[in-house]
Amino acid sequence: MTFKDRFYRSYTSTHITGRKGEATLQRFQNEFATWDKHYGRLLPTKRDARILDVGCGRGGLVYWLQQRGYRNASGIDLSAEQVNTARGLGIPNVQQADVAEYLAGRRGHYDALIMRDVLEHFTRDEIVELLEICRSAIRPGGALIVQVPNAESPFFGRIRYGDFTHELAFSSSSLTQLFNVLGFEDPRVYPTEPAIAGVRSLLRSVLWTGVKAFYRLLLFAELGRGHWIFTQGLIAVGRVPAAVTRG
Repeated sequence: MTFKDRFYRSYTSTHITGRKGEATLQRFQNEFATWDKHYGRLLPTKRDARILDVGCGRGGLVYWLQQRGYRNASGIDLSAEQVNTARGLGIPNVQQADVAEYLAGRRGHYDALIMRDVLEHFTRDEIVELLEICRSAIRPGGALIVQVPNAESPFFGRIRYGDFTHELAFSSSSLTQLFNVLGFEDPRVYPTEPAIAGVRSLLRSVLWTGVKAFYRLLLFAELGRGHWIFTQGLIAVGRVPAAVTRG
């Protein structure tokens, strides 16, 4: 047993619940505005699309997808404790599985794979191997969507070192490099900015606009022009090239 096996065995009770509270459908619903903002535009337009949340945890994102009409949305997680939590909340199509073993027999099966807060748990060699497996499981024209800690954020260490099982953080440049090398088409990287869903989140959004301007000024003073993302998380999407039709 590796240290990660030991940690994942009680991941919910020793790490997640203390930070996020007990899982409830209401808690997940409170996140819908954020997930709409961060992921809504990246998803397939067809509601019968096959979408798999890899490392689905307690099932919140799967529940959101299903509530948004994606009836073929499902999730897998290595932690039996987290999967049991999702099942206890009545969220369907969530099961315990190792991602490599699960996707091995599902070549070209999915329209989209989502990996939210997953890749940072692996080493570089493991990430390359894992994403190659993921790419083979996505149909031509389908998408891989990932969310990871942003090493360019002034506060990146809060996430990078906030979990003992994390291995690394990423930047816009390294994510784009990774996607390009593995054959994903036209990779795009986005910030995880606050979503406006009320007065409090509106205030946060206004404050964040000022914070961004300050950090951009600092980098401009050193580097001149450039495009920078400062949020503690990054979201990246890349697509598997569409099949070429020969006439």
